[in-house]
Amino acid sequence: MKDKTMNMPAPTPERMTAADRREAWFGDERTGLVEYLRGYDLELGDHAAAVFRAVEQLFGRDAVASHLLKVVPNAPHDAETWGDVLFAPSAPRDGGWKAVELLDGAGLYGLFGVTPEDIPFAARRAWVAKLPLQLADLKDYLHLKADGEMSRVVNLALSRHALDTGFSYDDTGEETLGVVDIGSLAIFGGVTEGRIRNILSSGDGGLEKVGQRVTAVSAATWLKGRKEFFASIWQLPDEVAPEAPSPDFAEEVVFVPVAADGSHFHPGLARGGKFMIGAKGEEVQYPSFDEALAALQKMATPRWRRPNEVGNWGSVSGRDWKRIERRQLMSM
Repeated sequence: MKDKTMNMPAPTPERMTAADRREAWFGDERTGLVEYLRGYDLELGDHAAAVFRAVEQLFGRDAVASHLLKVVPNAPHDAETWGDVLFAPSAPRDGGWKAVELLDGAGLYGLFGVTPEDIPFAARRAWVAKLPLQLADLKDYLHLKADGEMSRVVNLALSRHALDTGFSYDDTGEETLGVVDIGSLAIFGGVTEGRIRNILSSGDGGLEKVGQRVTAVSAATWLKGRKEFFASIWQLPDEVAPEAPSPDFAEEVVFVPVAADGSHFHPGLARGGKFMIGAKGEEVQYPSFDEALAALQKMATPRWRRPNEVGNWGSVSGRDWKRIERRQLMSM
């Protein structure tokens, strides 16, 4: 997919209320970024047409064509075929499409961190929890293209959910480590995908790569310093004005070594209850994270063992140090 994010200025998040953010998504003065994300009209029409054609093949066009026309919301009285409605310039934004309602809610939540206005405050947590499952069904049933407009919004909402909760779902519906895709992270941070890849290659930004994604914990830390990022406020009543996020850390900070691939030393690297610290062949086992970290901090070149992307354990060398809140660190 062509990297377009730098060509579309995003709204400024500073102190925008939930109503402001909803207006930015649904209002008449939408930015290029919002229009870019809401560009799934044609793709929806293509999906509906493919389903309708399949139904006609199964049951016969003469038997079902008129009924399919009635299925399309707001079809004009003079429409002769469902194709006349699906591919009209105004379709399917005329309303009545459940998929549009789902995608608009996902885009609003994904980009701006708020829920649709008609979701009561008491029901928001349940709505957010249900959203990834609904989007997973949409992806499965429609076989969405990885680089399509609908997938872009789906990925953004799933990435926001990972930032908010710390977990994602795998293909079987099981909870896994929270991850953010690179395209969504670029949109969140107001940069290009190329910039994110450069950060990952250099290892300077503290972003931790998992396959073709980034851990939600490292993404959240990086986004703290991005003024373009809309921090989630769906947890707050609408009348509460959001506070501008602070790049400062609020709790105890720990310095940990960072390897060339951007990964860092953390409590999840114990193997058999022990941390392996030191150069290959000279490693020392430490029973606790703090003891192992203290040993690393004393080394001219910190070295430790950790699994790679396919699960094989090997030794890596630290090339830099990063600050991270102990609370976040101990949750890894």
